[in-house]
Amino acid sequence: MFTLRSLEVFYWAGRLRSFSKAAEKLNTTQPTISQRIAAMEETVGEPLFDRMAKPIALTRVGRTLFGHAELLLRQVAAMERDLELNRHLHCRIRLGVSETIVQTWLSRFLEQASRRFPNMDFDMTVDVTPSMLIALQNGEIDIALMLGPAVLEGFTCVKLKDYPLRFYAIPGLVPDELLTYQKAPTVPILTYPRNTYPFDYLRELVFQKTGQPPRIFANSSISTIEKLALDGIGVALVAAGTLGAAKVDNILQPVPSEIDLPPLRFYAFYPLGFGSEMLEELAAIAQRVASEDSR
Repeated sequence: MFTLRSLEVFYWAGRLRSFSKAAEKLNTTQPTISQRIAAMEETVGEPLFDRMAKPIALTRVGRTLFGHAELLLRQVAAMERDLELNRHLHCRIRLGVSETIVQTWLSRFLEQASRRFPNMDFDMTVDVTPSMLIALQNGEIDIALMLGPAVLEGFTCVKLKDYPLRFYAIPGLVPDELLTYQKAPTVPILTYPRNTYPFDYLRELVFQKTGQPPRIFANSSISTIEKLALDGIGVALVAAGTLGAAKVDNILQPVPSEIDLPPLRFYAFYPLGFGSEMLEELAAIAQRVASEDSR
């Protein structure tokens, strides 16, 4: 009655509640999605979607078909996994990743993922966690390597690695070479953007201790933070091991500080259900590479 491809199109349109998002997910066009859904509705004799709803919603018949479609697609995916057919399938994964991981072990992850899935292509988005959370829930990315943990309905997360937060600066920038709470409102601190954990936590902590907010120069680019720190603009607050100059040329020095912040905790987030089998394998690869990176 229906081809597997038609069921897959219907499944993703129903899950994402959008023909356009289903088209992006399946690397096709919205008219193609609409045509397949229309053909399925003609076969069933009833609408599968309420197109007047915002966003679109499955009808009663659509919900019934959705349950059967998911079951069939899961069985096919299990067969492909058992026969290792998915290893050779050509697919595109939309990957969201935090820059801390870009600066540390992302290349090794991509290398091992490509070895496991030779025909897998990656569309990568480097962004902050709040933005990636929204993109993940909207179906705009398939898997995200970002800060956590977080409880997202319909998603799971796998622990990757903790990164201690450290202060770095050129020698002589911080008086007496110790960054205290009292110095934080006067010495610029170069760190991650607003609405991220380091920015918000640091601001609140210093404000509680001194009654004044710290001077924070926020930036989403670690390389930019590093350049500003090298130029003596301020003290960099980043995950340990992410600054090239601090690791190689020894120009930026760790700055002792009485300001103690919890580490950055990274997780792999991906949706549950059909389509998660390959994402689960990618999360396991990320977990293994992150573990190796800490040795």
